[in-house]
Amino acid sequence: MDIDRVTLWSRSIERWQLRPGDHIYAWFGFGVYSHHGIYQGDDKVIDFTVDAQSGGSGLSVSASSSSSSSAGGGVRCCSLLGSFLEGHDIRLFAYSVPWWFYKASIGNGFQDTCSMEDADPPERVLRRADYHLNHGFGNYNLLLRNCFDFAFYCKTGHLYYSLLDIVDDSLGDSPSFSSDLGRVIRRWFF
Repeated sequence: MDIDRVTLWSRSIERWQLRPGDHIYAWFGFGVYSHHGIYQGDDKVIDFTVDAQSGGSGLSVSASSSSSSSAGGGVRCCSLLGSFLEGHDIRLFAYSVPWWFYKASIGNGFQDTCSMEDADPPERVLRRADYHLNHGFGNYNLLLRNCFDFAFYCKTGHLYYSLLDIVDDSLGDSPSFSSDLGRVIRRWFF
C-alpha cells in the first residue's frame, strides 16, 4: 500500500522514499500536464514517450541508456531521475488506497493521482517494464496509449479504461457511464 508515503494534499515524495517498481510522475507546464514512469532503482526510470530518444517529458533532447521505439513513440530508460523530472518534484501515484482517499483525491477535477486498484509486487512490475523496454508498448497516442497507461499497466497488469472502451462497452446505458467518463476525462485534462 502506497498511502503511507502520501497525503490527501500532496503526492510529493523525496528520493530516499522511492522504492523500485513505484509509479512516479511529475507535473509540467505549470501543472497543465504530467509525465509518468516506473522507478527502476539506482536513480533510473522506465517510461513511455512520444520519442524514446528525447529526454524527460518528451519535449527536450538528452541521451537515454536504452530504448525500444517505433515511429509512434517508445519505451526508454532514463539514466538519471533528474532527466525524467527536469527539475520538478517527484510525485507518487498511490495504489490500493481506500475509497474515501480516492474520492477525496478526485475533488481537484483534473487528473487521477491515485487508484483503488491493487498493484502487483515490485518484481512483477519491473519485469513488465523491462519487457516493454525491450519489446515496445505500441504506438504512443496522447489520449489512448500514453505514459500514464504504460505505468498503470506495469503496476496492475491491465490497461486503464480508455474513453473508447467506456463508450463502446456501455454506450450510455450504464448508470456509472457518466462517472466513468468523467474519471477518464479528468485523467486526460491538459
